[in-house]
Amino acid sequence: MFRYRQLASSNTALVLDLPQIYTKPSSQQLLDTLSLLSLEPQSWDKAATQTKPKVRPNGLPQYLTRIVSSPLHWIEDDVEKEKIWDSASLRLSERSGRTGMGAISRSFSIPLAAEPTNNSNTTIQVSIHEPALTEDNLGLKTWASSFVFARNWHALRDRIPLIFDKDENATILELGAGTGLVGIAAAAVLGADVLLTDLPEIVPNLERNITSNEDIINSRNGSARAAMLDWTVPEKIIYPEKTNESSRPLVAEEESSTYPLIVAADPIYSKEHPGWLVQTINCHLSHVPDARVLIQIPIREAYAEERADLKDRMISIGLELCHEQTETGYDDWSDGQGEELSEVECWLGMWKWKNA
Repeated sequence: MFRYRQLASSNTALVLDLPQIYTKPSSQQLLDTLSLLSLEPQSWDKAATQTKPKVRPNGLPQYLTRIVSSPLHWIEDDVEKEKIWDSASLRLSERSGRTGMGAISRSFSIPLAAEPTNNSNTTIQVSIHEPALTEDNLGLKTWASSFVFARNWHALRDRIPLIFDKDENATILELGAGTGLVGIAAAAVLGADVLLTDLPEIVPNLERNITSNEDIINSRNGSARAAMLDWTVPEKIIYPEKTNESSRPLVAEEESSTYPLIVAADPIYSKEHPGWLVQTINCHLSHVPDARVLIQIPIREAYAEERADLKDRMISIGLELCHEQTETGYDDWSDGQGEELSEVECWLGMWKWKNA
């Protein structure tokens, strides 16, 4: 039987006497141990209370590998064997870094106001599904800058001109929406209509996350929908549609639509992205004094030139920076141990037309 004790100085549990294969532990002993070793998706909130003790990772990959490779010949039930192998394999994948994991779902706590009150609930929970990362589709992962952006909507609201009061049909356009956390949070916190756009391979998961958060969005008088938008062809927004007779997607195209507020989080991953992003903003940003662009960018050393290029291009189309701020966020793009969050400094810039 395994035992563990709680360390006095932290919430890390040091596992002692894991049931070793040579002792021929029962299937229940192994399954109980593997359950204890599971890694829950990180909340990214350093102040969050852990629901169970963490387990020190030293030696665990080798231990799990021994279970996966063992024939478990003393266990007669083949179904139980499959459960053990599957569970051990899952525990290994959880310790293989984000790219090695399978699909995960997690909940993000988004504030509705700066300070809690006794009269109302001042946070909402946004549920986000992230498929397994395949074919380098980084838009299927939620990034630190997205959470930093989403949790600041309540404060940014005061810096956004009252465009929604002036035009009840005004819509926020999100570019490169990824898993949808920023846009879904905007719909709920601001009670706004939000159009979340990304490439065709990203949109199905976007739609899934919008659907799973419909209740909280509707309760806040907001709305959200997804569409395809390729920055290399910025004038075309393509809406997937479904019929009752068939699940085969149809499309409706909209050209040159404009929006009073455009947002993007972590949109730069190559030298081409600043040019593509700015041409898309120029195509879809309304030419009115109240129009704004909000861009949240993690300050990665490898993309310093691209960040400078983005700012230069924004100025070149007639925009000016009217507000900026930096904040530290946390991410799970780590070394594969699955235990520690990495700090990420994020910059937010707000832009407006200089001569509108």
